[in-house]
This record gives sequence, C-alpha cells and structure tokens, in this order.
Amino acid sequence: MPEAIATTKRKFYKALDSLQNPPATRPTEPAAKRVRRSTSTTSTVSRSALPHKSSNWKDDGTPRPPPNFSPWSHETFLARLKTFSSVSLWHPKPEAISEVEWAKRGWVCIDVNTVACRGGCEKRVVVNLDRPRRTSTEQRRDDADGEAHDEEDDANDNDSAMEDALVERYKTLLVNGHAEHCLWRKAGCKDDIYRLQVVRPSVWQPELRKRYQSLHQMCDAIRDVKIKALPHNTAGSLPTERLLADLPADVLGPPGEEQPTPEDSLKALEIALHGWRGSEDSGNELLHCDACVQRIGLWMYQPDYKPAHSSSDDDNDGHGEPATIDLVEMHREHCPWRNAATQKSVGGSLDGLNACQILQRVVSTCACEQRRRSEEQQKLGQLPDDDDEDQLDAEGDAPRTASPAPSREEVERQDKERESRLKKLKSLFTIKRKSAKPVESIKAVPARAAR
Repeated sequence: MPEAIATTKRKFYKALDSLQNPPATRPTEPAAKRVRRSTSTTSTVSRSALPHKSSNWKDDGTPRPPPNFSPWSHETFLARLKTFSSVSLWHPKPEAISEVEWAKRGWVCIDVNTVACRGGCEKRVVVNLDRPRRTSTEQRRDDADGEAHDEEDDANDNDSAMEDALVERYKTLLVNGHAEHCLWRKAGCKDDIYRLQVVRPSVWQPELRKRYQSLHQMCDAIRDVKIKALPHNTAGSLPTERLLADLPADVLGPPGEEQPTPEDSLKALEIALHGWRGSEDSGNELLHCDACVQRIGLWMYQPDYKPAHSSSDDDNDGHGEPATIDLVEMHREHCPWRNAATQKSVGGSLDGLNACQILQRVVSTCACEQRRRSEEQQKLGQLPDDDDEDQLDAEGDAPRTASPAPSREEVERQDKERESRLKKLKSLFTIKRKSAKPVESIKAVPARAAR
C-alpha cells in the first residue's frame, strides 16, 4: 500500500508539472513519454480549450445579424431589395429579371447594373440589355443607299429577338451565376416572400399606428396637398370618417402634444392606409414606403410650388394647379401596396386584391366590430345613451351616477328568489317513473308455486 500511494503521488505531481510546463519548452523529452504522463486527457484538453474559446466568443448584448443565406426572412429580402432602389445604379429590367427576382436569389446591387452575392460566394454578374447602336455615319450611309426604310422593320425584329435571348440568358444566371458550393444556387426565396402581413392584428395595428403618428408630426406638410386614394364604395370598405370615429383608441395610439384638426387626422389616416409614412431628409418632408423604398417629396405638391422650368408668364396667370399624389400609383410597379400579383393573397374575398384594398377591408371590419360592441353595451345599460343625457341636461336634472352596491339583505333575497326559480324549472323537467317493486312481486309468485 505505501508503494502504491507513492506511485500515485508521483504521477499526480508529474501531471501537474506537465500542465505548468508545456511539452514545447522541453524538446529533448520523448513525445511518447509526454503523452503517457498525461493522467487525465479529457480535463487537460478541456482546460486548454476553454481560454481559446472564450477569447474568440464575444457576448456584448447586441443581436447577431442574420446569416447570409436566409431565404425565409422577409426583412433580409427587403434589405437586399433596397440596394436596387437607386435609379443611377439599377435601370428598369423586364419582369422576368427584375430586381425582385435578383433579390429573391440572394443578389444585391453594388454598381451600375451589377449584382453580387455579398457574404456568400462573392460572384458578380453584369446585367446589360443594351446592344450596340449604329453610328451616325452608318445611319447616313444607309439613308443614302435607300436601305434604311427597308431595314428598319428587320432591325426592330432583331432587337426584340436579341432582348428575349438576353432575358433567357440572365434567367439562367439568376441561379447558375452563383458558385457551385453557394447555398443560394440550391434554393431561393419563395414566391410569396414579398407578401405584406396586413391581416393579422398583431402586425397591421402597430404598423398603421407608426405610420399614422409619423404623419401627424408633419401635418403642415400634408395639409394642403391633394391626394387621390382608393374609392371607399367597394364591398366591406368604410369611409375614412367612419374609421376614425369607430376604431378603438389603442389602434391609432394617443394623440401627440399638438392636437391636429379633424381634417389633418383624416388625411393622415388616408395616407397611412395606403402604406406611406412620414420621414425627413435634409430638412425636407417626404412620404416613404418601406416595402418598395419609394420616396415622394411633398414640397413639389404644395400650392405655392413653382417648377424651375416653368415660365414667369405661367406663374403670373395663376392657372397652374398643384399636382395630385396618387397614393396607389406612386408606389413602384412591383410593390405589394399596388401590385396584387406580388401580394399573392390567397383565399376567399381577398384573392386578387393588393395590400391597400386588403388593409381597408380589415380596418373596416375592426371598426364595425368595435361599433357593434359599443351598441350592445349601450343596450345593456353599461354605457349612457346620448339622447338620455341630452334630455337630462335640457330638463336641468343632475347627471346620472352609478348605482350603489346592494346590501347584504338584498343579496340574500335575490339568492332566495333565484333558488326558487331554479326549483320550479327543475320540477318542470323532472320525469316521474313508477316503482319496480310490484313487477318483482308478480314474478316471485309463480316461483313459489312451482316449489
């Protein structure tokens, strides 16, 4: 036993010495011997690995950015689509290779008509549909030869065929432009990734509230602006006045410090129902759409706005009318607030409607439900009727107060009356049955006679 204890203590001190003095500092020691004296390999590896892991891992409380390959994320899709919003970098393309299709497949715009897979395979594709044009010298030569008119139709046909061929080529590059190992080459976003959630109350109510309150902060900029909205005579849609009066108070939120006029509130709600929010850039008020990143400068639609190209005679006449903001058509063509095919609403009466039409129906339904509840509460006496209050004020009576709580005797009397009514109801539904004893006695008599 003493020898075994000594051997164990010697191994323990050798293992402790190997931890304090790494094997790299003693190159003359055999490698096999260093491995043998490691009595606890698991603990040694875990101890040496923990400091290395903690040095690379940082937890500063900030949320981690989403991965590059996230075809399920609506937010990352809109972030990629936002890179195509600059008209100086991205020019309009056919629908088959539009910016929506490139964003669905993980591409972002980084240069003039140039897309790249940032954070992934880093591949680049230049999307150019322009074909070389003939120079002015070649055009004059063709006119002199008399061949220009004959070749004009052929040139148009060739241009159309060339564009179709280029579109098909770029449709394949939407997928094959990625590297072989890139995940975006294997799968992309679903077709309904652009759909806006305008049906769920947990989504459309805070979004509508945010847009409505942002427009309240710029009432002076929208007060004199002419707008064109969707007609409210469609099925299931209420006028804006009804919506503003019947919606619950928590949907639009509490008013700000400055109380806007009813006209300003109606216009702010009308604009918010069409997907626009108020923003400011360099001191200029704008209408901004978060879905298609379209922006409208409100200064161009004010009554006193004078375009730079207009003549002084036109300005002095005073016949020029300010332009009107079409709240639907001012969205980009692919925006779900305008395009029903992009919204891809499925099921029932919402099929084939854009996001503006769907939101108006949903908000109208919410307002009707709130009005129905208020009317039911008035009928039950929980809310005072407006006609009764006016009559009391005209007669000079005291205002209506809440009824006092009943006393203990009244409660006991009401309970007894309730119990008596329940007993009467039970007696009406009670079925009396004859006793089974006579039947048993009749059967027992023949049995005793047989004995």
